[in-house]
This record gives sequence, structure tokens and C-alpha cells, in this order.
Amino acid sequence: MEMPPPPWIVGHRGAGGEAPENTVESFHLAVKQGADMVELDLQLTADGSLVAFHDRDLHLLNQEAVPLEGLSLDQLADAVFLDRRGKKRRGDSIPTLAKTLATLPVDLPLNLELKRYGADREALVSALDREIAGREQLLLSSFDWDLLALVRQRLPGRPVAPIAKEAADALLDAARELEAYSVHCDWRMARHNLVHQARAAGRPTLVYTVNQPDLARRLLARGVSGLFSDHPGRIRRQLEMAET
Repeated sequence: MEMPPPPWIVGHRGAGGEAPENTVESFHLAVKQGADMVELDLQLTADGSLVAFHDRDLHLLNQEAVPLEGLSLDQLADAVFLDRRGKKRRGDSIPTLAKTLATLPVDLPLNLELKRYGADREALVSALDREIAGREQLLLSSFDWDLLALVRQRLPGRPVAPIAKEAADALLDAARELEAYSVHCDWRMARHNLVHQARAAGRPTLVYTVNQPDLARRLLARGVSGLFSDHPGRIRRQLEMAET
């Protein structure tokens, strides 16, 4: 990974607080707002395509919850569902990884968070290997550390990052075993001890989800390197204003 000097502002699901999250529109908005990196969630469809979507289920208009991994790409495109804000969306607004990569600058750092849910790890890594071939500037992260171990085995040289929302010691141990590029965690975990131990091992700490400038400043003062934000442009402006 080639990154500018920290601190880094990472667009969380693009600019997920200002555009429909995990959409091409949201990713491009994050780029326009000056995000240093854009994060998106990936999961596998029934026919082996990687698509950008966070939740396990699609909530259809008839209130039925359907696991995304049980739908083919064509079935997904035909679906109509309610997003997290209760707004109606068509399934064809959920971009494939291939479409996403094709529309974003090749030198833009991307954090691909791998969501496994019930999908087969081997199938997910095989699809990932196929779809990111030839693309650099990708950081692969997951709460599923066994999945990341398989990524390291099957895709040697690809940078990985374990994610956690608790258990700092376990996260640091996983990062060491995975030879991770960075550690990612809930901002509440980002105490001085975790941040300093990660830094001593040569690993930056990135935290989610930070939308308040006062919180952002406190975390950066602790040595956090990156902030996932739903409003990357606003957070950047507020931090820059505080420096003047």
C-alpha cells in the first residue's frame, strides 16, 4: 500500500452519510470530498460474484428478509428492497466489485471489507483472486480472521487487516500472526496501549466510525492513524479548520 502521511480520512462505505452507502455514487462522492482511502463491504452472491453490500439480508417490500448470498446476480438485480434509511432501492444499484474497480482511479487506495456470513471461505477467496487480479492499492480486511489467514495463504503479498470491536489483545495477536498491514477497530477500543503496541510493531491503527470533530481530534491525539467516516469531506474540513 502506498499512502500519504497520516492522518488518513477513510470514506466509510464511500460517503455513506450523504449518499446511498456502498454505491458507485457514494464511492465517487468520497473521492470528490478528498478521502485518502475508500472503504466498501463485499460479499458473495449465489453464483460467485462479489458485490458491495453490508447487511446479510435484503429487506424486500413484502417485509421478507432474504439472504443476499442466496441470490444470483440476476436475481439480485431484479430485487426491490428497503435500505437502512427505509428508502426503496433496486438491486441493480448494488455494484459488483468489477464495476466498482472499473469506475474508480487505479491509484486510489481501497479497503475491501470481506463479509462472509455463511459463504464458503474458499469460494470467496477464489472470487476475490479472480476479480482483483492486476489491481494494486487494495487493503483486505475482515472480522473473520480465519478468512484473512486463507487470503494470506492464497494471495501472498496482499495486505490484510483484522477488524475487532472488542478484545484488544486478541486483535494485536491476530495482526502479528497475519503479518497485517494495519489494525482496524471500534474507536472505543483505541486506547493508548493498543495504539502504541500496534505502532511499535509497525502497524497503523484505523478506527470506525468517526463523524464528530471533537472525537476525531481526541483519537488522533492518541496516535490513531486513520478515521473511517460517513462524512469524509466534513471531517477533513473540520480538522483543517482546527489547525488554523
